[in-house]
Amino acid sequence: MFDSERIENNLADKNLPFGDETPYSITYPESNKDVLEILNWANKEKLKVIPRGSMSSLSGGACALSNSLVINFSKMNKIIEIDTHDLVLTVEPGAKLKDIYFEVERSGLYFPIDSFSSYNGTAGGAAGENYQGMRFAKYGDTRLNTMQIELVNPVHGIVTLGGKTVKNVSGYDAKIAWIGSEGTLGIFTKLMYKLMPLPEKRTIITLPFDSIDVFFDFKKKFDSLKIFVSALDLMSSKVASYISEVSSKYLSFFLIEGRTLEVERLKKEILKFAESNKAQIFEGNDFDFMYKKRLNMGEKTLNDKLFADDVTLPIKTCSDFLKFLEGRRYDFLLHVQDGGVLVFRKEPPGKNDDIYEKVLEQNGSLISERQLGIQPKRELFLEKMGSVYIELMRSLKKAVDPNFILSPNRYIF
Repeated sequence: MFDSERIENNLADKNLPFGDETPYSITYPESNKDVLEILNWANKEKLKVIPRGSMSSLSGGACALSNSLVINFSKMNKIIEIDTHDLVLTVEPGAKLKDIYFEVERSGLYFPIDSFSSYNGTAGGAAGENYQGMRFAKYGDTRLNTMQIELVNPVHGIVTLGGKTVKNVSGYDAKIAWIGSEGTLGIFTKLMYKLMPLPEKRTIITLPFDSIDVFFDFKKKFDSLKIFVSALDLMSSKVASYISEVSSKYLSFFLIEGRTLEVERLKKEILKFAESNKAQIFEGNDFDFMYKKRLNMGEKTLNDKLFADDVTLPIKTCSDFLKFLEGRRYDFLLHVQDGGVLVFRKEPPGKNDDIYEKVLEQNGSLISERQLGIQPKRELFLEKMGSVYIELMRSLKKAVDPNFILSPNRYIF
């Protein structure tokens, strides 16, 4: 079962901000029973366990430790079912999101979960980190789109939480605690997600801006429409260059989806508020090309050895925060409709980090959808959440993982 050969070739890129240590071993399960056997053995030996999907470790979530057992899910990568009647997708944790998008859309349906690392991410990573991504404001996060999970933990073995029926709401919705727990409460072996009909028309619009103030003046006019497009991002020029040639300081990115008449109406309204002669519109094959580039941005930042720090601000404070970043020459990507900000750095932060101080000063959150394993982010986050939160999390952890072997260095563990 355990493959100790070629461990070095299966480590995450050592040039990334989060470098792997050489683990005790790496194992490749092919079923939930394999995962159960592995976990029982690791629990008996008190060996730390780290689940891994695509090995990018964009958020540091899957980095190995010298005394750890890495569970690599590359062989549990099947799309088990696309149910076109109940609009449900069932997959194994190692299924790549890019493969899911392709197969689901080929069936005439739509899978709304994405993230900055979508093109390289996996279904298990999406659930473990509770992906929110650029479409969060309209479609919600992974937690809201998950109907059922199958997982393994050292106390209860193989557990199924949730169900395939939409009306399944009596009692505690226990699966909520596991989604976003970053592997600390159990290891996913099967996931069931909601699907929806594929939008009739999909359009991307990009608009250049040379000033943060000018963009937010435009946003006020856009807000008067009182609608959410599927995504609205604002990027600094370096980040924008991953998807387009850019001659301005900033680029906005609109993703509009829906019935054809509604999409056309929104296009006209958006362009009415902007300098429409500078807009670029992507539809048909051009849409597919641009959309893939947007989903692939995470891989581009990895190639540039950039750490994407993930924070969230109240929307009304975002303009001030972006000016703060601009003054310190940080690149960024803002999800305009929910206040999520990716701040790009060459190195992970130190203890007295000016960005974190600014986020807390503006009543923001240091954790948007990931990175609770990063110090000092975790310490500051827990300090803000308080002792009652810590005690609740510790009690839940101890109930399902009494030897604290699952995903070390996450939350308070």
